[in-house]
Amino acid sequence: MTHTHIPVEQFEVQKNFTISPSFIDLATDIYGTLKWYYAPDMWHDYKFPQSFTDEFTRHFYFPLQDVYYIIYVAIFLTVAQFILQRIICKPLVNWLQLTPENKKKFPESAWKFASATSAWVYCAYLLYYRYDYYEKPHLIWDDWSSGMKIPSDIKLMYLGRCGHAIHSVYAIFFVESKRKDFYAICIHHILTITLLIISYAMRYHKIGLLVLFVHDIGDVWLELTKLLHYMSTRDGGRKRPLFEHAASGGFVIFTLCWFVFRLYLYPLKVLYSTGVVFPQQTYHKGCILYGFFNSLLWILFGLNVYWVCFLLQFLYKLCTGALSGLTDTREYESNEDNNK
Repeated sequence: MTHTHIPVEQFEVQKNFTISPSFIDLATDIYGTLKWYYAPDMWHDYKFPQSFTDEFTRHFYFPLQDVYYIIYVAIFLTVAQFILQRIICKPLVNWLQLTPENKKKFPESAWKFASATSAWVYCAYLLYYRYDYYEKPHLIWDDWSSGMKIPSDIKLMYLGRCGHAIHSVYAIFFVESKRKDFYAICIHHILTITLLIISYAMRYHKIGLLVLFVHDIGDVWLELTKLLHYMSTRDGGRKRPLFEHAASGGFVIFTLCWFVFRLYLYPLKVLYSTGVVFPQQTYHKGCILYGFFNSLLWILFGLNVYWVCFLLQFLYKLCTGALSGLTDTREYESNEDNNK
């Protein structure tokens, strides 16, 4: 199906993108693509919201059976979290003789570390051993078509991640402790669910896999660093320097991962692909929800930048001596938590 608002004869002259883009390419090429794609004379027949709704319903394909699978996964993960935190972590923190405060924090980070690690390892396996989307993101859209079949291994990844996202919404309200970025986390979870559903239903699963890959690695190192930090101080104030040194090393790796994966690779591999390559490669097939889909991805990038503020705040306090060690600047003080 051709794009309903752009003359097909104007497509070929716009098929121009960079295989290894820089940030300058990202800015200039997206500007040029937007200027071309949203030229007023190409959208004179577009009527919002009717045209948007028609386009959405015409290409949205999400089988009811897959919805059931996602619900099953969400329930399974909720039970698994309960088992890990109550049956495994509870006796473990007592055996480790952690401080009362860290006994409460350890199980939550243990669950997040386990779930993030398993998801990222599987995602890395798909990208490095099954598909070349990471090495060649410019080829992601070559064979795209509305309603195309999703490979079973990617489908497994998607259904699992959708179930985990739904479980996370439940957990943030009823399981996890509240933090200063509570509303940002809520927006992030809702945004994640929306992106997963849209990319799955519109068959944007290839770029979706890349989005998951560059984001989950940061969560892995964040939660591992927190676990090591919790184990560095035992009940009675006893210190375990080995764990604190390991936590410091984990924090360095986490910081590098955040900047490299979320602030460097994400815009150059994902946002460039969806913002520039996507409309040029799929335009003759419909280029479904180009503006809407990219807006969600840019909001996600904005959240990444927002959370960098907490990271920079922590680094500033550490360098100025306001903090003597690792701590999560998103957390409320203990006395504030007790009053909640």
